[in-house]
Amino acid sequence: MNIKSSINLIRGILYLHEIIRCKSISRAAENNGIKASNLSLIISNLEKQIGARLLKRTPQGCSPTLQGQKIAGQAVELKQLIQKLAAWHENGGAGNRSLNIYVSPNLELCDCREFEQRHPGLRLNFVEEDILADVKITNTPPPEKETCFTELHIGSGLSQKVWICCSEQNTNALKFFDFIVAKLLL
Repeated sequence: MNIKSSINLIRGILYLHEIIRCKSISRAAENNGIKASNLSLIISNLEKQIGARLLKRTPQGCSPTLQGQKIAGQAVELKQLIQKLAAWHENGGAGNRSLNIYVSPNLELCDCREFEQRHPGLRLNFVEEDILADVKITNTPPPEKETCFTELHIGSGLSQKVWICCSEQNTNALKFFDFIVAKLLL
């Protein structure tokens, strides 16, 4: 079986499980942001791929056939595997437990030992090139117009704008962002 067929099989099994849970193709489609006709087609294709009828469709809703129940049972294992993969990814993946930090040369970063103690598996790696950074701390605005900044007040009347930029997709970068912002607000 090629990758495309495997992906269609996995998708179909997950949708079949959702239809059985909702007892309705239209409710399952609505819950997952697709059209009911597209979901019905996905299930028809799954039935062709499996070679068996998986749902009893009536005006009152859907119920699984015996074969449909067996196939949908595989969705539980698939969901558990997907959750494990998502957790692995969220924690930085295998061997990717470092966070690249860039700090402008004219700025000084607070002591980060507290962050490292809270996140013992995550190593902070300070880089000299901002292009390599997961988190950038700078006093010059980034090219993105919508980027937020923090205005840092030092002493009496002296203020400086500081930009802290990171990807919202990188949970470790967001943790460090929160840590730095909390330190600035102290």
